[in-house]
Amino acid sequence: MPWLFQEEDLDGCVELYGETFAAAPWNEVWAPEVVRARLEQIVRTPGFYGVVMEPEEGGLNGFALGISEPWHEGTHFYLKEMCVSPGYQRQGVGTALMAALSEALEDRDTKRIYLLTARGDLSEAFYAKQGFYVSPKMILMARRKE
Repeated sequence: MPWLFQEEDLDGCVELYGETFAAAPWNEVWAPEVVRARLEQIVRTPGFYGVVMEPEEGGLNGFALGISEPWHEGTHFYLKEMCVSPGYQRQGVGTALMAALSEALEDRDTKRIYLLTARGDLSEAFYAKQGFYVSPKMILMARRKE
């Protein structure tokens, strides 16, 4: 069962993040100090909210972290990071995290949840199953410093 993120969950989230994104399909190498800096920045941002999930045998097997932001039509939630341990993927952990997060945010009068994810990979398919869609109003733009 998911529960509200607590400060003592940060170490487990750092470890889980590194483990998850080192596995396929991402195959990314994240230094633990970079992961910690990234997650601490999210956690310390005003409006932070997150949920974590633990299997019966202990340790973390998933988390979802983000930031509530005021918007002209009501509060929006930017889901910054979510991951599920490779050994627990496709077992309902991510769905349970999203359900708990969505319910908690609804109680907080959140009107919309949005996120960024890689186009065409497993994450996009997961989020589509959770009711997310490609926004017809918004696009992501990036600029690389040359």
